[in-house]
Amino acid sequence: ITSSHKIFPRFGKLLRYAIMASQPQTYGSTQQTSNVFRSLHSSGSQNNERVRALRGVVDEMPEGRSASLSGATRGAPQCNYSELPLSWNDREEKEKIPASKYSANKGGNHTMFHYLVYAIINVIIAVPGLYGYASVIFNHPAFSSHMNALAKLVIFSSFVHQLGFVIFSSLDFAIGTVQDAGLIFLSAMSNVIANNILDAGGTIDEVVSTTLVLLPLGTATLGLVLIFLGKFRLLDIVSYLPMPVIGGYLAFIGYFCLEAGVALCISKSMTTFSDWKYLFDLHSLLLATPGLLSALVLTIISRKATSDAVLPIAMVLIPTVFYVVLFVCGVTLEDAREVGWVGKEAPPVPVQDLFHLVDFGLVHWGLISKCVGTWVGMVFVVSFASCLDIAAVSMDMGEALDTNKEMVTVGTSNFMSGCLFGFTGSYIFSQTIFTYRTGCHSRYIGIFIMAAYLCVCASTINVLQIAPLFFLGATLIFIGYDLLWEWLIDIRSKIFLSEYFILLTTFVAIQIIGMDFGILFGVVVALVEHVASTTHRESTLERVTKRSRSVYPTDDWNILQSYGYNMDDPKIVTLEVKGPVFFGSSQKLLQDITDEIG
Repeated sequence: ITSSHKIFPRFGKLLRYAIMASQPQTYGSTQQTSNVFRSLHSSGSQNNERVRALRGVVDEMPEGRSASLSGATRGAPQCNYSELPLSWNDREEKEKIPASKYSANKGGNHTMFHYLVYAIINVIIAVPGLYGYASVIFNHPAFSSHMNALAKLVIFSSFVHQLGFVIFSSLDFAIGTVQDAGLIFLSAMSNVIANNILDAGGTIDEVVSTTLVLLPLGTATLGLVLIFLGKFRLLDIVSYLPMPVIGGYLAFIGYFCLEAGVALCISKSMTTFSDWKYLFDLHSLLLATPGLLSALVLTIISRKATSDAVLPIAMVLIPTVFYVVLFVCGVTLEDAREVGWVGKEAPPVPVQDLFHLVDFGLVHWGLISKCVGTWVGMVFVVSFASCLDIAAVSMDMGEALDTNKEMVTVGTSNFMSGCLFGFTGSYIFSQTIFTYRTGCHSRYIGIFIMAAYLCVCASTINVLQIAPLFFLGATLIFIGYDLLWEWLIDIRSKIFLSEYFILLTTFVAIQIIGMDFGILFGVVVALVEHVASTTHRESTLERVTKRSRSVYPTDDWNILQSYGYNMDDPKIVTLEVKGPVFFGSSQKLLQDITDEIG
């Protein structure tokens, strides 16, 4: 209806008139509304318990107050079963309604200790994954000698993102870090940069300097684009990218995280499908198996556990069990390092040395042109993924969020991150929802998380040389399992077979011809499928028999039957449109509607 109204004002106006005419009015007095609920209750409604509760609330309203059902407009009286709960026209009366599970609990009895505990839980969940993200972005062998510093740079970037959300987000409980949606694009750009420089005889320092300038530059410009889209409310542009194509890309992210997680477990670079041959080596298979199984356990817990505390507890227990086994078996950390269970020793990296990695004199600025195509794809996908994150948070809260406003926040945090040599990020909806459900709706949690990130960055301890590699790999494999299940298996029952075919085609195409051309190929296939599936069907208009299910007083009911639904000259008709509506068919459809209603 919205798109029709934009293209054909008369058609859209006609539809809006029909909708407004069909929406009944709410009762203006408490007594009438209460009578409706009593009538519903006595008529044997299946919603007796809900009606009973609502009737009690309405009866308690002061005489003269008007209760309106959410979403209703003024027309004829109604009591629609689905239009719950009640909302008072008087804001003061709203405070008397018992708080629902979606109500914000900003006060409560929470103390700084509670905020600290929930912040620690979020950090436990995030930090291992951030180390995994670093291994994805910098998966080229040229970065291996600087991996400790690069991982800390990813964590520092998450600190900047969280700072942006603490300052600018409308949600006090917002959690934001480097996110998985942009990982593959960042990885693709880092590989292009490394390959071009090394092929031209360049040095590792040139690779690192160029990468740590061009990737943050892309992140900052991405942030500006998101701010522009949000400020001018242009996010509808993102919706033109077909959902099955996005699904195929997200499934590829899952596969890529699975591959990167296994590579982290066995300490080998895996960038092509043929690299899975490493698992035919028994030693590599032994190193990867605990990571694959641990990730499976985390996946089951995340989907089946009823308590949000189970997942972080499991993430603490996995490395704890590893150290206990080492102690019981009498194996030292050095022995485990020689076998490959933990990372190799590397000199500590003070926080001030992170920015010494960049030498602007070594930057190959000409490589910007080779990254532009990948950057454009990153803008679309990160924008789309951020919209999904915002929508997921909104649905869990049960409250509408201004997507454009929240996108400005995401853009601002990305701009800040890029200016400080950081990488793309967004809302982490799972952690944001977790924090929301705790009831601790305070920005202190975000501040404590930022402090923890700074502590990790300032520490001279190399996490990669003390933490079990299979655990760090398991956090990536866990993300991979989850995305692959959601976008290759679970999605099948939610979309048409033709759309699922596009999703699989995009997923395979990215594997074969690369990410940029794979996504483009998926879009082309989606366009062809859309044209093929719609042109052979005509749009039809048919009058159907439908009547209001609302409950009316006797006088109003008689008027409605005599005039509204009169068989000879009905004032209310229901028309059902089938098939696609295009530019040409819409004019005929408009004429048919006009003829039907006279």
